[in-house]
Amino acid sequence: MMGIMMCKRNIQLGRTIIAGALALSMLYGCTTTSTSVKRINAGDAVLVDYTCRIENGDILASTQEQIVFEKEAQVSHAFVPMKSYGSIPLMVNREMKKTGKPITRGLQEEISYRLGKQLIGQAYDQILHLAVASEAIENLPKMERYLQIAKIIRRPKQRDMPKADFIKVAGKEPKVGEILFEDRSLQWRVMDVQKDSVTIRYLAEEGQRITLPSFGEAIVREKDDHYNLEIQGRPGSLIRVGPYIGRIVDITNKLFIIDFEHPFGGRELSCEVTVKKENDHAALDLESDSKKE
Repeated sequence: MMGIMMCKRNIQLGRTIIAGALALSMLYGCTTTSTSVKRINAGDAVLVDYTCRIENGDILASTQEQIVFEKEAQVSHAFVPMKSYGSIPLMVNREMKKTGKPITRGLQEEISYRLGKQLIGQAYDQILHLAVASEAIENLPKMERYLQIAKIIRRPKQRDMPKADFIKVAGKEPKVGEILFEDRSLQWRVMDVQKDSVTIRYLAEEGQRITLPSFGEAIVREKDDHYNLEIQGRPGSLIRVGPYIGRIVDITNKLFIIDFEHPFGGRELSCEVTVKKENDHAALDLESDSKKE
């Protein structure tokens, strides 16, 4: 009899606990619901930051200066630097005016255009991992599509440059005897400083392998008053010319043939992207610019 009574009490206690829990959930439920994720819609004016890499992990483009200039950063020789680093404003799914002519875009412009198409439905203020691909430019004239460049670049061992240009590149005033860019393949030694000019000497050795911006690996051949830099490009290697990316499609005895039909050089980029909502004034500005095109 005592056991039956204890059993009934336990059941009643259990019911009381459950009822209390339900009451608490109803009382506080409105304050514990999770915040919904804000999604990107077509026509949104946004601020975008991205870092895009090719298949070997090298950075090809980035809006973030701190990532590009990290000591351990793995940056492609074909990397396209920004004139000014920072978030890119764009309008999501913005349509470009059709002119009937082939549309050629530099690497950064093409990335922005492709991201604008891919961001719909993605989340604001989160790190997005996106595979960004492009398409071959239709009907691109041969004169614009192909470029020939020499396999050997001639570089004088010593040259004069405007002092203002030196300061812009080196980030400081020149001092005679100082060696600069010790983290680069071709170091500089300051040989002479005049009022408006600086004489520098490139430091390289016969047979040294170096990495040339835009062109990639090269082998140094030392001559009397200059170096011959033999570019070691192969079919498929990326080459940068200004803001454009091309790839080597043919090699002759003296020349590389570069194809610019594909804005990403035939690669699919792996991009880390973050998106923030732009303010209303910027949205109006973007819309106004769109109507002008």
